[in-house]
Amino acid sequence: MNQQFAGDFSLKSIKLYPISAVNKDNRPFVDIKELVQEVTFYQSIISTSLYCQLVVNDIGENLIETLPLIGRERIQLNISTPYATYDLNLYIHKIDGRIMQEKNQIYVVHAVSKEVLDNEYTRIRERVNGKKAEVFLEEKLKLITNKKFTNKDDTLYPFDMYVPNWRLFDTAIWMSRRSVPVKNKSSVGYLFYETFDGYNFKSLDVLFDADTYPNKSTKYTFVQGNTSASKTELNNYRIMNYSSTKAFDILDDLRNGAFAHNALYVDINNRNFQNWSTNASTYWKDMSHLGKMTPYQDEELLTRPSRLIYRPTTTATFNWKDLSNEDIENLNNVDEVNKNYEKSIYRYYFLEYNKLEIAIPGDLKLQPGYVINVSIPSPKRSRDNKIKEDTRLSGKYIVHSVKHTILNRTELRTIATLTRDSFGGNEIKKTNVPSGATF
Repeated sequence: MNQQFAGDFSLKSIKLYPISAVNKDNRPFVDIKELVQEVTFYQSIISTSLYCQLVVNDIGENLIETLPLIGRERIQLNISTPYATYDLNLYIHKIDGRIMQEKNQIYVVHAVSKEVLDNEYTRIRERVNGKKAEVFLEEKLKLITNKKFTNKDDTLYPFDMYVPNWRLFDTAIWMSRRSVPVKNKSSVGYLFYETFDGYNFKSLDVLFDADTYPNKSTKYTFVQGNTSASKTELNNYRIMNYSSTKAFDILDDLRNGAFAHNALYVDINNRNFQNWSTNASTYWKDMSHLGKMTPYQDEELLTRPSRLIYRPTTTATFNWKDLSNEDIENLNNVDEVNKNYEKSIYRYYFLEYNKLEIAIPGDLKLQPGYVINVSIPSPKRSRDNKIKEDTRLSGKYIVHSVKHTILNRTELRTIATLTRDSFGGNEIKKTNVPSGATF
């Protein structure tokens, strides 16, 4: 199968397997492809599961009654592209939006990875005795899935802690926010998420420093649809439309202590506490970023903490059992895990600081966690009437989430939500703007 144009694909089948062993025709499945008007897949760097929605135009079948549909039925979707074949298995967890008119009805089927259902009754009640996060999570994932877990980055420190009856995915997220990458010992922060290829446990530093998708020279570029360039250039990497869903929100930033906050660490065993004061600039230089312009340009934002956070503190969480008593006392009742968590507050908050949503030709290869280069034209023309790049919107972004939609079984569309932890362009030069200046 050779690619003819961007978005080339073939929806081979959509098989629905009832809970019962066979249906009334003695077939183990029903192919509902012709009943499905729309299929939407959703993947995200903050989601531990694949999600899928199917809009079903149920003409005269009434599958909800005849199969029946009661939840946990398996849906198998087979999609072929010039570069890969996707055989996706998801499980129904909800049906809503049901509209009925005589023999016809339309409803929305919601399906997720089976692992997200199994996670609800998979609890961890044990001690993590000197194991690194990626090792521990791989062991536990094998209990509920045979999907790949090969896309993972090594962490620096092992954990020594007791997991108090947490779900598996909750434990994974807790560890992610406190893990330090081997690549950058001064940084912190991982993402645990699922894509079409399996599970990922990736360092934010590794993701940010990766080459852009699909290669260094590629730019996703917006070109107006009525220009000749749109017909001859760009192909897969044309941005058909875009929207800037978030530029900044200073009030929300202050409410969340995004620029500066105090953390009150309470040691209930020793009945004491310590106040830990930090600001975003303390850790900014220790981490990798997607742009040069920091989200804080006003120094006052860094000098006035806007939030006080209470945290319980425990020593020995990061395998400090080999330390001497004197060394433990020198930790001053502030465990290293909580110190790293202070870093991660800034890291995860600014991860979604600058957002851009783009619609591109259908591309099932585009996954969350990829870094892409974007070029958006500036509405302001230069003096010679040439179109220049909008430096605030253009540049490198990480793909936060991807929504692939198949319409009428024949058309594939992709919408990607992009984020970055900084503004586009360079740092603001501190110059005096004369009173009454006009632009």
